[in-house]
Amino acid sequence: MKFLLGFFSLHWLRVFDFLAPLAIRLLLAPIFWVDGVKRLGLFTAADFVWYNPLTWWNQEAFINGASAMNDTILSMFGTTGSAVIGGLEVAGAILLILGFAVRWIVLGLFAVVVVLGLQAVGGLTGIGSAAKQFFFEHGYTTLGSNPFALYITYFILLLTLFFMGAGRWFSLDWYIYRNFARKIENAEAARHDPFEVDATDEPGLRTRRV
Repeated sequence: MKFLLGFFSLHWLRVFDFLAPLAIRLLLAPIFWVDGVKRLGLFTAADFVWYNPLTWWNQEAFINGASAMNDTILSMFGTTGSAVIGGLEVAGAILLILGFAVRWIVLGLFAVVVVLGLQAVGGLTGIGSAAKQFFFEHGYTTLGSNPFALYITYFILLLTLFFMGAGRWFSLDWYIYRNFARKIENAEAARHDPFEVDATDEPGLRTRRV
């Protein structure tokens, strides 16, 4: 019976369960960082020099990025909407790398992906045709041919990261949680690790950890 439990759960591999959230974080962080700094006009000036903060911001690039948001629900906010989106992307990239407040920043990145996804498919009116192409036209799609598929992929990765958390060992979230669990001397909190991939398993079905 124990063999069958181990066979189906692969519990002996759970020591490596930090790899999945870590890989997702390292995949998404540069994507949001590059898009965010471009949207904010950071580090894009022709005369950019890393040791001169006066050359870090390119006003023209920022205005062009804000103009691209005209077809989104943030168009009414002008440059402010673009700044918010870019700020969330840059902050999200940094926090994903550090593994800090990951579940909270993912909530903001959800909004970013939805807004940029709507922009990519041409606003609310383009959702129907994009979804039709994605689900019905060919029965398959590629990320390069359909921006709808690209943002659906981002959304699914963020959804996975939201429920898994930042992962163990390589995230500040994990160390902070463990520190607080020890301080409040809560045995149940110390035993329960919400950063395990199997953290939602029924407690009664878990194998006792030493």
